[in-house]
Amino acid sequence: MTQNKKRILIVDGDPSNAQEIERLLKAGGDQFIVYTAASSLHAIDTIYSEPPDLVMINPSLEANGGNDLCSRIKSDTVFGHLPIIFLLDAAGLDADINWEKTPVDDYLRKPLDPKEVQNRISLAFARATRVGDANPLTRLPGNHSIMKKIQGRIDRGLPFAVAYVDLDHFKSYNDKYGFLRGDEILKMTARLLTNAIRKLDSPEAFVGHVGGDDFVFIVSPDQLDGVCTEVIKNFDLIKGNFYDEEDRIRGYIDATNRKGEKERFPIISLSIAVVTNEYRPIKHIGEVSAIAAELKKRVKSMGGSKYLKDLRGSKDRSCRDQKLNN
Repeated sequence: MTQNKKRILIVDGDPSNAQEIERLLKAGGDQFIVYTAASSLHAIDTIYSEPPDLVMINPSLEANGGNDLCSRIKSDTVFGHLPIIFLLDAAGLDADINWEKTPVDDYLRKPLDPKEVQNRISLAFARATRVGDANPLTRLPGNHSIMKKIQGRIDRGLPFAVAYVDLDHFKSYNDKYGFLRGDEILKMTARLLTNAIRKLDSPEAFVGHVGGDDFVFIVSPDQLDGVCTEVIKNFDLIKGNFYDEEDRIRGYIDATNRKGEKERFPIISLSIAVVTNEYRPIKHIGEVSAIAAELKKRVKSMGGSKYLKDLRGSKDRSCRDQKLNN
């Protein structure tokens, strides 16, 4: 099953170097999916379209391109958790590398030894598992990272909006179409969120995957409405493609509810509950969780794709909702 294999991206301008590493990796068994990029630009496009589990970079790529690419990956709000291994020449060019400013996780030196390559890669994955918690399906940061990001903003006194994203009627979709097709919707949702966050070009913005059909993104309060509107519109535009034509035309599916009874369920929609410290102070992540739990119940009961923002403490209303339907 290819879905259990680790994906390794090799970034090297010399095709022969990339082929050598690919050969060494495959010599150790059929445990990796190996693919290549010949330039920094190609690598960035590949990482966003086909996210890897590990990146191997030749630091001599282009003019300082290896160092720049490494820094760009590590500063990315979505893929900054990816482990990176530098591929050094035998001539000792690492003497020119400022390791304090080059956030790689490990390095290999040519000539490459097959056993050392395997061990270093295994070590990189083990280290990433210990310090990271990326979701295995979407490769987005998980619960630990989410809580750390929220508490960090609280501790620094930064204004923030934490948006909890949930898919409505997702269980009934899985019951009707199966988990594999359900996973495709989760991956689509992750892409929509990461694309919207990436457009902000903000180092403080963040998107994570709690698990199942629950996601979180964090933005500044002034960015919130734009991101929610874009994500909801794009989700409602695409979601019909994941249904059989008959169900899509009818606008509902027949499935079994939690009581074991047959029931009609609407086409999936997106509910977003937003907690912000824009109008009142929040001193601990527990407050965020409590407010979010209340908002989630309200927003999911409203029907259709929408977002609900907590405005308690402001001069106007307690909450504001925006509903966007097909």
